[in-house]
This record gives sequence, structure tokens and C-alpha cells, in this order.
Amino acid sequence: MQSFGFVVLLLLLLSGLPATAQTQPNWLQADLQHYLPDWELRLLGEVPNALLVVHREAMTPYQQGTLLLLPDPSQHPASPRQINFLRQAMTEHGWSTVAILPNYPVSTDSETEIDNDETLNHFQQQLQLVLTQQDWQAGHLVILAQGQSGSLLSQLDWAQLARQPEALVFLSSYHTDPASNRQLAQRISRQTIPVLDLAHHHDHLHITSTFELRRQWSQRHANLMYRQRLLTGHAELETTQQVMYKEVYGWLSYLGL
Repeated sequence: MQSFGFVVLLLLLLSGLPATAQTQPNWLQADLQHYLPDWELRLLGEVPNALLVVHREAMTPYQQGTLLLLPDPSQHPASPRQINFLRQAMTEHGWSTVAILPNYPVSTDSETEIDNDETLNHFQQQLQLVLTQQDWQAGHLVILAQGQSGSLLSQLDWAQLARQPEALVFLSSYHTDPASNRQLAQRISRQTIPVLDLAHHHDHLHITSTFELRRQWSQRHANLMYRQRLLTGHAELETTQQVMYKEVYGWLSYLGL
């Protein structure tokens, strides 16, 4: 049974969010209490501006590094859509996994902007908080961003952060505004850090409409460190998640990470 202390901690954390960020569904608290044991949870910073992360240690004698997982703002680390699978499976290959609980605004339609300066600054501050933790400095750093978190990640100036990752994974990343979505395609294709760009056949139109455009832009920029994979099957199926996991692990092995 989850401790009462965790329930209080989570309520304090969520109560401190600005009104624009309180868009997480009501079942979030119940999901986290049900799926995540206390020993996986860590609170970074001070309440009410703290960041809740879920940490799992590598289960091998060696330490490959840290895989930082940034779920879409509509999801959380225990959501069944891929993040939860990766954060558990990658520990068997020497990766310590850290997944954040997003608390920046989520855009649900093209009329609502998410990539504004305030949101991007808030996102960067959260990332900086994680990257400066001494527990996760050993080995390589890989960042995986899902959904609209990928749109924010693509805009970061790595020179302003404490540490630069050695690889990036964009998982079904998109922006709800069509013009911004095309800009996202260009930003991903121009990354100087190696990129694995993943999407599913059944992803919504915001993703599938520009996925081929990303590949075309990467060819135009002669980006040899960009790899794209379109996965079959629904994202929630375990067989699909197994394929995604093998793509991520295989690509990191190819890079020598």
C-alpha cells in the first residue's frame, strides 16, 4: 500500500502549479499511487515549485548512463503508452532511467499555443533541475521526448544547459499548430546531436502529416545522424512497445552508447 506521505506530497506539488498548467486529468493521482512504489519517487526542488520524477537504477554491474524520459504533457511516467515500458526495460541494459511528471501546459488544439516563451523557459528550468543532479552524472546521457514535449525539446539551446545529451529520441512528437508543426520538422532534421525519430502508423494527423517531411529535410541538410522509423501496430500493445524498445536499444548500441 502506498504511504499517506506520498499522497500529501503529490497534492502539495499539484496545488502549486499555475492555473494554465493544471490540465492533467483527474485520474493522475490514482494512477501514480497505484503503479509507482515510494522508492521510485523523488522530489527535486522545493514545494510548491518542485518537480516530481520517477527513478529506476540500472540493474547491471556496469553503468551505461542515464535515459531521461519526457512524457507528453497529457501523460505521466506510469502511462501505458510506451514511457512506462521503456523506463523499466532499459534498466536491464545498464541504463538508469529518470522520467518526469510534466507540469507545463498542454495544447489540445491549434488555437492554444504551448511553445510560447514562458512555457519554454519553464520546460528548460525543469530540465536543468534534472541535469544538475549528481546521482545521474555517470556515463552517457540520452533524452527521449514524447508528443508535445518533443516540440519543446527541439527548441532548446544546449549551450544554456548544464549538460548536453549524446543522443535524442523523438517519440510521436508534434505541435498542434500546422505552421509550428512544419517548423518542428525542420528543427528535428537540423539537430547536430544524433536523432532517432519514431512514430506509429496509427498516430494522429499532427504527427503523420509531417513525418515524411522530416526525412526530406534531413536529406536536404545532409544530416547523416538522423534515423527515422515508422512502427506498425497500436502504441498501447505490448508487441508494438517491444519493437519500439528494440529500435531504441539497437540505435543506442549502433552509436556505441
